[in-house]
Amino acid sequence: MVGNSIPQLDVEIPELSQVAFVVEDLEDGMDRFEGLLGVGPWQVYRFEPPALTDRTFRGESHEYSMRLALAQLGETMFELIEPLEGPSIYTEHLDEHGEGLHHVACFAFDDPHAVIESFEEAGMPVIQSGNFDGVEYWYFDTADELNGTIFETAANVDSIPEPEMTYPE
Repeated sequence: MVGNSIPQLDVEIPELSQVAFVVEDLEDGMDRFEGLLGVGPWQVYRFEPPALTDRTFRGESHEYSMRLALAQLGETMFELIEPLEGPSIYTEHLDEHGEGLHHVACFAFDDPHAVIESFEEAGMPVIQSGNFDGVEYWYFDTADELNGTIFETAANVDSIPEPEMTYPE
């Protein structure tokens, strides 16, 4: 039974596309996940201007940047995020919880903009968003409902550009 205080969404999650962790140091994080769990190789990206545009944080236009690494484990993408500049949901997580699980994501929605509307109507607004070279992403304020975990969706994920590097090379 669902409690009365938990918002009800008319959204069905077709898959869990991604599991993401915030780390203090990206190379160290990649080494740990590869060494302990065999996750890798990693594709490394810098999310910063000019490729990173339309950034928002807590409802306002805001500047932030990060490095991230992506690796596939079966059908699920693993992501590690190292914040670089500016306050963000990543720096908040490190300050409040340290390194660890940050968000889960689904990139398989037919209409991600309808998903945004559903979350916002249920009282879980977008808390951070941006556009990385045509890949739009949105994080929702679900930490209270999902035991500290944020939910993300994105559009045009298949068009992510080539990585800055692959690790290990």
